[in-house]
Amino acid sequence: MSLYRTVSSSALVALAAACTGGDAAPSDLARRAYVVSRASDELTVIDTDAHRVIGRVATRGIANHMAEVSADLGKVFVVSSATNEVVVVDARALAVTNRIPIGGHPTHISGSRDGALLAIVAEDTHEVVFVDPVAEAVVARVPGMMTPHYVRWSEDGADAYVANIGGHHVTRIELASMAIAEPIALDGFDDRTEAPGERGFADAQIDRDGMLWAAHNRTGRVLVYDTRARRKVGELAVGAEPWIAFAEHPFDGVPLRHLVPSFGDRLVTLIDGPARTVVTALPGDEEAYGVNFSSLTPDRAFVMNRVRADVAVVDTARGEITARIPVGGNTETAATSADGRWIVAAVSGADRVVVIDPAAEEVVATIDGVGRYPWSVTIPGGQSYCH
Repeated sequence: MSLYRTVSSSALVALAAACTGGDAAPSDLARRAYVVSRASDELTVIDTDAHRVIGRVATRGIANHMAEVSADLGKVFVVSSATNEVVVVDARALAVTNRIPIGGHPTHISGSRDGALLAIVAEDTHEVVFVDPVAEAVVARVPGMMTPHYVRWSEDGADAYVANIGGHHVTRIELASMAIAEPIALDGFDDRTEAPGERGFADAQIDRDGMLWAAHNRTGRVLVYDTRARRKVGELAVGAEPWIAFAEHPFDGVPLRHLVPSFGDRLVTLIDGPARTVVTALPGDEEAYGVNFSSLTPDRAFVMNRVRADVAVVDTARGEITARIPVGGNTETAATSADGRWIVAAVSGADRVVVIDPAAEEVVATIDGVGRYPWSVTIPGGQSYCH
């Protein structure tokens, strides 16, 4: 029996007024989802256990893209692409406290594994901007990318890996020198070959074995690189116009089965990570922009979709779609809570988010009033990403 429930916008206002305050404990800060809306400036804060809005922050950003949370959970950093800055929000007071100039049309932000650095991609100036989250200041700018799109971090904290959506290579940055250490290119290409129209690498995710997986849109290949040995180990052919190889998440018990949605042929390729082989290709959709996992359902993956009004459930052991969860609109991205209990998905066209119970494979709450066109969701310690 479904536990689906709807929270009205008027009720959300009352809940926000009742629950917002400056005395949030660290445990309370950990049980939050931060929703960034693309067409309005709100940062909406949701209690992931109670499934309700507990506050909103008017960031005054324009075309906000995504958020990242500091290691101590006390700050939220929101990227405002159209104003070329990162907006700093006090997570306890739910108030804007600073604005960090970035420049270059910033989009994606990610925090280092030790929490000491934030990396923001400046797509128009082809650089990665590193920020100290404590000092709230830019500490380095590394140029030389081809429209950088996302930054991921090595396990040992020595390197940052940059997906170039305008090229045929991933860039390794050595953090000690804040300089490019090497380009990691597809066979037959180099770091000077452009991929016009953002047909390159959208992301380069690193699994818990230290293997980096990066899907290349133009060539239909997945580059595989060993970040521990710092060497390329191969490439795999997948579907036409692949988006991202979803390999990085915080759940130890989930088998290393990586899903790669491909927009050109509407397939989702299933890869066996340890064997580095393609297992099968499943029916997909033209704009499946996200894949979520949960520690409570280790053999299942949940595929978001910008076109369909449902989330597909994939059995990664059997290699087949076993269910579809209706969500009432298109989903851009989602985040899984650190305990694996909830997937909070942005139902963008409906201006709402839904909370999915991955074990029951059903929506247990839908929350309206989260700004116009919610674009990304960030949960501390969970699986969070953007597109």
